[in-house]
Amino acid sequence: MNILIAGCGRVGAGLANALYKEGHDLSVVDLSPDSFTLLEDAFPGFRLAGEPTDMSVLRRAGIEECQLVAAVTGDDNTNLMVAQIAKEIFRVPKVLTRLYDPARQDIYEQEGLHTVCPTNLTVDLIQQIISEADRDSARVVFGNATLSLAALSVPPQYRGKTVDQVVHGREETIVGLLRQDGAVLLREAAANCRLKKGDRILCARTV
Repeated sequence: MNILIAGCGRVGAGLANALYKEGHDLSVVDLSPDSFTLLEDAFPGFRLAGEPTDMSVLRRAGIEECQLVAAVTGDDNTNLMVAQIAKEIFRVPKVLTRLYDPARQDIYEQEGLHTVCPTNLTVDLIQQIISEADRDSARVVFGNATLSLAALSVPPQYRGKTVDQVVHGREETIVGLLRQDGAVLLREAAANCRLKKGDRILCARTV
């Protein structure tokens, strides 16, 4: 399959590195030439530095022969513009769009755009941990990476301290906080919260 990826950050590069191993023909477009250093040395696809929303850039990247376009830059507006250009102007059969704002997801899916929202995925995974009473962790696969999510009880010595003051393993990242009353706070919202008895810290690490 001919695939064009707009955006070569960690998600775009990870997607490209995974898909070329499956035998797909890939083109990657990013505004910054430095971003291509995230691609594996063996990556055989076409790389093009340019504005992903520029139709001449997309043509040079081969969008007219593509069966799929994945818009995964770090900006929602850029992703939506690339997706609409691919769908409405170049008639690409399948278009995937990454959105950070959950409020936009339903709107654009109603217009026929396939969207992936990391915010909603994170919330869904946390809810999975919460709902499975007999488990304190869950695993999820993103491309060629597997993440382990765990809900850890707050040790007594951290009660009264903030999430940012918690010392954790180098391989772990704190992604949120589960309050005793069932409220879930993602990382930024939880950063300055004072920890209480019964709270649980939500951590992620690569397996």
